[in-house]
Amino acid sequence: MSAPPLALGQDGLVAGSYRLPPWIYPPAEFQPIDLFNYVALPAIGASAIIISIQIPTGNNGIITNIGNNFVGGGWTEGSGAVTWQISRDGAPVDGYDAILGSLGSPASPTRHPSGFRVFENQVVTLVVMNVSVVLAGQLSGGRLLGYYYPLEYEDPNLTTM
Repeated sequence: MSAPPLALGQDGLVAGSYRLPPWIYPPAEFQPIDLFNYVALPAIGASAIIISIQIPTGNNGIITNIGNNFVGGGWTEGSGAVTWQISRDGAPVDGYDAILGSLGSPASPTRHPSGFRVFENQVVTLVVMNVSVVLAGQLSGGRLLGYYYPLEYEDPNLTTM
């Protein structure tokens, strides 16, 4: 005896089945985010934007991997002489206000344990700040990886940040 055919609902899912949230498992219509850049280390007391992206209207997304590094002399990892910040619309992402060291490299970024969500029209930036390193041609690099997806995949009952 064979099982009856599965009935699909309007959303293409089997009745009663569960769809993973789009920030956990990307839908077919996702668009990748893979931004990579290097900038000259700014003067002492100044900052420079390494990466900036505005999430397109009609989309939300998630940043899953982060890389940042320092290239050149005169800096010790973790010293605070150079810091990085990741922000959404100018507000630091929790845990990424004053990054003291490399989170992987742009060539091999670190996977964030759960990623951090980004929402339509938000501007996401990775910034380097030179607290006290004397300039001698150093660079700072960064990479943000993730994806964005159409808002139609969001649960309308959830609120955004």
